[in-house]
Amino acid sequence: MSAREIVHGESEALKQLKSQLQTESSDGLKLVTCPDDNPICSIRLDESIPGIVVVWKRYATSTQLRFIHEHILSLLKKHGVGKILGDDTALPTIHNEDQAWIARTWMPRAIAAGFRAGASKSPSSHFGRLSVDGVRSEVPGSLTIRVFDRLADARQWLQEFEF
Repeated sequence: MSAREIVHGESEALKQLKSQLQTESSDGLKLVTCPDDNPICSIRLDESIPGIVVVWKRYATSTQLRFIHEHILSLLKKHGVGKILGDDTALPTIHNEDQAWIARTWMPRAIAAGFRAGASKSPSSHFGRLSVDGVRSEVPGSLTIRVFDRLADARQWLQEFEF
């Protein structure tokens, strides 16, 4: 994070995505207004893990998905945590380009910010499961990612994970 980002609290990528979202849709505007709880997802710090919890509520456009991931990255840095718990139950799909972006662009930056382990509850939809598997297939060796059938199992595994 640059000195300017530390002072202003936002990366350039986050600012650009925020600008795009403000004109995209009413859901995009709600996401910008309240990134931690909006129609697409909720995001919060859970000190019992310790890590960031993301609950997907519905489909996210490419811009929305990338904004959410940039916001998660900023929270990893802000709170100094290295774990993410995802409730992907309602995640219907992630487009191939976004899967590649998460794996090849976002994950290396998240790892540099301290991301070490992720656990999630598997999506209900077939295409959601294929999407999560697509991202997982490209996970760097320095990152441990597991997918579970039950969110409670994912949480427990993540709480016990040591790095």
